Amino acid sequence: MKINNGIKKYNLQNISFISKNITKNIFRKRGFNQTKIISEWEQIVGKEVANLTTPESISVKKTLTVRVESSFSLEFQYIIPTILERIEYLIGYKAIKKINIKQSYRKVKKQKKYKIQNSISNKEKQELKSLIDNINDEKVKKNIQKFANSFFTNLK
Repeated sequence: MKINNGIKKYNLQNISFISKNITKNIFRKRGFNQTKIISEWEQIVGKEVANLTTPESISVKKTLTVRVESSFSLEFQYIIPTILERIEYLIGYKAIKKINIKQSYRKVKKQKKYKIQNSISNKEKQELKSLIDNINDEKVKKNIQKFANSFFTNLK
């Protein structure tokens, strides 16, 4: 903080810089001397694989333990050599020699249920009904009614 003519000025810092200093010791306890493996995991393995996997720890023998969703574990086994190459390329040296897979089960998120709301007023419904009632062909009348109902319905 600098005081200039009675005005306090704060030196703002990027939150990622501050958080790296705070989390560095926590990552070291789990074996992550290279925090890039965690922070850049999505870049290393890709978005789809990152959604199904989580790096857990690195042992002294340079073995990375990765928690993998059980349905994806076989496919993950096949891409391990590629992941090892990408980690080596990112860090600049062979930081990981082996990857162990720890299968896990993830809870499936419940899908949001949508409530159907009608966005047409009662007066407009009556007008629409009177227009549709003038149609003689029952099949056409039924299809127009279905279309009108779907057109004036909102999902929320």
